[in-house]
Amino acid sequence: MAIPISRMELEYALRPWLGSLFLSSNPMLDHLTQLISAYAPYKQTLEDLRDEVESFLVTNISRHTRGSMQILTDQYKTVRLNAGNIRWITDDVMGVLFDKLTPFSANFIKLNDYSLRVQSLSALKVLYLKYNSFYSPEELNTMITFIKRTYHPDKYRDWLKE
Repeated sequence: MAIPISRMELEYALRPWLGSLFLSSNPMLDHLTQLISAYAPYKQTLEDLRDEVESFLVTNISRHTRGSMQILTDQYKTVRLNAGNIRWITDDVMGVLFDKLTPFSANFIKLNDYSLRVQSLSALKVLYLKYNSFYSPEELNTMITFIKRTYHPDKYRDWLKE
């Protein structure tokens, strides 16, 4: 069963990184929407999908920038994307999928395991916001402490309310 992820949701996640001009000038967003929407947990692990998304992004951004990896943002600033940027972009794309998962125990286990194996602020965000009842108060406090020690406040200020 396909996960209902819209092009607009992915565009919203990608626009700060890739800019409106880049996103509207090539078919990458449509292909990425199909790739993410086709995720099926019985066919593919979250890690495998993350690897596929990251490879897709690197390949397509490189192709559509003719290898320069330079993007004009919506603030009219030229940015050269590097491996660290691609990891953050991939995490933001995966976050769109994580947010669409129905919060029940099987998805909690998959997402929690993923967050322990892959450094993913998007996974932690969804776990904190949608699955917090699955944690004991001590476990939730540990997660909050980890987020605050690992990430810059700009990354979690809007949603971490502790």
